[in-house]
Amino acid sequence: ATILGAAHRSPVLASYRFHPALQQRLRNRCRVNLSFGLHYGWAIEGAVGSEFKIDASYLSPNVTIASSIENATRIYGVSILASQSVVELCSKSMASNLRLIDKVIIKGSKEPLELFCLDLDYKPLQVDDKGAVPIEWNLQHRFKSRQHLQGTKQALWSDEASIAELMEGDPDFIRMRKRYNTKFFQTFNMGYQNYSQGEWQVARDLLKKTATMLNEEDGPSMALLHYMEASHQFEAPHGWVGVHRLGEHMQQVSVSW
Repeated sequence: ATILGAAHRSPVLASYRFHPALQQRLRNRCRVNLSFGLHYGWAIEGAVGSEFKIDASYLSPNVTIASSIENATRIYGVSILASQSVVELCSKSMASNLRLIDKVIIKGSKEPLELFCLDLDYKPLQVDDKGAVPIEWNLQHRFKSRQHLQGTKQALWSDEASIAELMEGDPDFIRMRKRYNTKFFQTFNMGYQNYSQGEWQVARDLLKKTATMLNEEDGPSMALLHYMEASHQFEAPHGWVGVHRLGEHMQQVSVSW
C-alpha cells in the first residue's frame, strides 16, 4: 500500500499522464500504476548469468501461481490480490483489511484457492509538489543509508512491531481507504456468500448494488456478475460448489488507471 501510494504521488511518474504519445494512445487512461500478486510457498533459487551479470531465477509451481494471481488483478480490477496461503499468515488485524472475492482453481495448485483483495482507491492522492532533494551519494551517505534501512528492517521484524498498525496509520493508506464503508463490505459479503452457495439471482441483485455503491465501478463485483451471466445466465450449474477455473468466462474489468 505504501509503495502504491508513493507511485501515484511521484511527480516524475505523474508527468507520463501528459505525455503526448501516451495520451493519444490511452486517452484519459494514461497513468502509471502497479499491481501485486501475493502467494506463499516453496521455491528453488538458482543463479543465472555470467561473470558480468548474475540474476536470481526461481523454480516452483508457486511462482506460476503468484504470476497467475498478479495477472488476475486485471480481471478483478484491483491493485493488490493475495491467495489464502498469504492471508493465513496474517494477523487478525491485518486480515480484517482484506476482502474475500472469489475461490478459483489455478494452474500449479492442487487445491482451489480463495482470493482476497486489499481495496485501495489512489485517486484522492495528490502529486507531491517538492522534487527530490539532490544528494551527493558518496561512500559516507551510502553507509548511513544502508544503516538506516537495516535498522528499519530489524524494527519491523521484531515481535513488538505491528505491521497492521503501521499500515493503518499511514496517511496515504487512510486516504485510499476512505470511500470504503461498512455497508459496502457487508453487502458484498452477502452477495459473495449467495454466489458461493449457488443462489445466483440473489447474488446478482446484491452485487449490482455494490458494483456502483461507491459511485465508481467495483471491479470484483463486476467480475463476478460477468462470470455468472456469461457462464449460465445467472443460474448456478448443477453441482456448483463455489469454485471455478481462474479466468473462465471472465474478462478484464475496465478500470481507470
